[in-house]
Amino acid sequence: MTAIAVATSAPSAADDVLLPLKGFQQQARNVLVQVITETDRFIDADPSRRREISLQVGVSLLRSPTGSGKTLTIGRSLEGAVGQLRGRTVWIWLTPYSGLVTQSRDALAEQCPGLRLRDVAADRNVAMARDGDVYVTTWSNVATENKDARIIRRDDEYTPGFDLFVAALRASGFRIGLVIDEAHQNFGTTAVQASAFYSNVLAPDFTVLATATPRDQQLQAFEAAVGIREINRIDVPREEVVRACLNKVGIKAVHFRADEKDERVLDMAEVAIFAGLERHRRVREALVEKGVDLVPLLLIQVENAGPGEPDPIARVRSILDSLDVDRSRVAVHTSKEPDPFFHTLAYDERKDILVFKMSAATGFDAPRAWTLVSLRSSVGPEFGLQVIGRIMRVHPKVQALHPFASEPPRTDLSLLDFGYVFLAHPAQQVGLVQAAAELNNLKGAIETLTDNVHVIDFGQGSQILLDPTQGFKELLVPSVPAAAADERLPERSSTANPDVGQPDPTAPVYLPLVSAQPYLALLSAELDAPARVNAATAKEEDEAKRPTPLFGYRLRDDLVFPKALAREVMPKSMDGLVKCISERVAIDDETVNLIYRNWGRVHVTEEELFGGERQTSVSNAPISAARIAAGAQAAFRFNDSIDERDLKPALLNRLRAAIIEKGLREPEERDLRRGVDLLGLLRPNLLTDACRSCLAGAVEVLQNEPIPELYQAPPGLEHARLGLYRVFPNDLNREELAFARLLDEDKTGTVLWWLRNPHNARWAVSIVLPNGERHFPDFVIGVNGNRRTLDNIALAEVKDDGTTGRLFSEKNGRKVRVQHSQYRRCLMVYRDDSSGWYQVAWRADLQRHVPADRFDIRQLEWTE
Repeated sequence: MTAIAVATSAPSAADDVLLPLKGFQQQARNVLVQVITETDRFIDADPSRRREISLQVGVSLLRSPTGSGKTLTIGRSLEGAVGQLRGRTVWIWLTPYSGLVTQSRDALAEQCPGLRLRDVAADRNVAMARDGDVYVTTWSNVATENKDARIIRRDDEYTPGFDLFVAALRASGFRIGLVIDEAHQNFGTTAVQASAFYSNVLAPDFTVLATATPRDQQLQAFEAAVGIREINRIDVPREEVVRACLNKVGIKAVHFRADEKDERVLDMAEVAIFAGLERHRRVREALVEKGVDLVPLLLIQVENAGPGEPDPIARVRSILDSLDVDRSRVAVHTSKEPDPFFHTLAYDERKDILVFKMSAATGFDAPRAWTLVSLRSSVGPEFGLQVIGRIMRVHPKVQALHPFASEPPRTDLSLLDFGYVFLAHPAQQVGLVQAAAELNNLKGAIETLTDNVHVIDFGQGSQILLDPTQGFKELLVPSVPAAAADERLPERSSTANPDVGQPDPTAPVYLPLVSAQPYLALLSAELDAPARVNAATAKEEDEAKRPTPLFGYRLRDDLVFPKALAREVMPKSMDGLVKCISERVAIDDETVNLIYRNWGRVHVTEEELFGGERQTSVSNAPISAARIAAGAQAAFRFNDSIDERDLKPALLNRLRAAIIEKGLREPEERDLRRGVDLLGLLRPNLLTDACRSCLAGAVEVLQNEPIPELYQAPPGLEHARLGLYRVFPNDLNREELAFARLLDEDKTGTVLWWLRNPHNARWAVSIVLPNGERHFPDFVIGVNGNRRTLDNIALAEVKDDGTTGRLFSEKNGRKVRVQHSQYRRCLMVYRDDSSGWYQVAWRADLQRHVPADRFDIRQLEWTE
């Protein structure tokens, strides 16, 4: 395979009204014309091998970045072949989507007057066909497993079906040419139907594949399926397209990370749309400043909704409404809500925002698009290429402003020299960077096959094809009759050397199989033998499965302790609780300021995908009313007995009164509602503290269930000196047992007795939490001293998972803050393997619980 240098064809008389081809476009056009004409010559030389020749040398692949003018290049190539071939040619031009049919037809009609565009549905009369006819349609319109499933492929009384039409063209001496646009999109889930249609119906003489995607695994699978061995490749690097002023200099990807304190009030989708709109506004101002009469286009790409998920289009509309975007500026195109004029949006400047799903990411020409906001959760490299491609083009009106439009090229790059992708999810960055790397790795190259094929005339009117260097001898050697072949080729044995009559040393050697009979006999004997069961072993196993009989450990009578413990339960009536909470919530300056809060802080990373330059900054973004409301909904459900529909209005009135009392301007109702939501979301402890304060005077304290006389457990438990049942319970985990030993081994005289407090036992000590649940501390401890609690009792909760486990969970935060109405605060402790036991304390300034002082057993005497 060698590079081809082809002279540029002379301009036609119509060139002054047509777009002139750029240098790389002209080179690609010349190569495609040569491949087509040479393949035609080879077919004419040996018509009996028409199909083989087409598959071997007649397939070309044009790989060129989005915006590089692939449609124009291929159209001019087909136009250049008109009248130059030995046979007339009809071209079938296939696209993956119906929208691209109109787009391709319009481009060909405008820029390739030497081609005649035909309607595949109406123009199927062979007698009317002529050289240079082009039928533009979609794969789905013609390539199906059942041809009768498409009207276009059915024969009727007046018009042949598409299959018969193609066959009739071939029988009438026409060559069949095929263009597969966006080739990487055509051989996915429908690869089987596409391959069959390609081989059995179209059987094209010339095939031109076009793609902007450097990766071609699907193309390789298609090549193997239809028998293509090699392809003429024309690769156009992105640098050539940039130098031709058809692609922007670079693409900048922007993603965000909310400041830690603002994570709960910022929605990254809203942040990305807000930032995209701001960049879109700046692009528009830059165009006005340069005197360019052009309205830029902002693209917003949404995720596909799963079953039961909210409509992503409705969400975007809501976000745009909240940002005061006029709905008349917005167009929407999805499969459920298609825009009939979708592909005119590239030019319809009445719309400057397009909300779309997948379809607009493939092949949609939008040269006035500078900015794209992607709300998808992830983007792979292939889809990343399509995303980049939508904003990589350069509009004709600004090509004169391109850095490479001047000589020497301008180096002071401006806002208009880049495209911008704003990402709601940082994970998308990976796919975009990979896509950019693939585009950067695409180097300029032209590799053709036709120059390795020669036509030889044997002087008797017969011509054959040979490849004297590589690759085509098996295909292109002269046909030999079967009888002649039998005469010329000696018989061979796959296992013997005919020259010496000895075994062929290259033949496979077969080793005798090892006999399996002895092993089968042993197995059969084992299977057939009667079952032998050891009766003694079975009896032991049965006994082991029987539950161990429980032993009753009696409550001791040699110590002084209460016969029943005080336990909290929810009050029978909750009347007045909502009113009490709303009145006891602390309305301070920080709470009032929540009402007037509109912004949050985000960390912004902006990275140029092709060059790798990265900038970071901190910016403001509007807080999300929807995210705040969703988060607050959970915050207000801190107690099943309290209805947020009652509590929120009560708090709203309390806030309004506090603001008026401070002499501040009374806010609007929606700002007050958001302020209440922010209070619940950002300062939930105000609610739980108020609830706990109200419950403290309302919870019922019962002491009517005696401690059981017997503790039922397996016999032989370890003796406990100060345990009320004289043993260490068998249900203690490792940390609980260690703490129980600490209590039992007390030498200071602080601990008089201790008792395991079982969860959910009717007699056990419980504390009502603000959410209405009950907390059962692990241990009840009798303390020797003036503790100033009922019966001098202390409570302790042991956490068994240390600082790296669930110790600092929200649930434990609720536990560490509450107090028993009679026994006061429950001590929470955990063990550090290296240095002993530590307490857990609540830090009001941090609004969370943290490790505190080392625990000393004499601290049980203190009351907080």
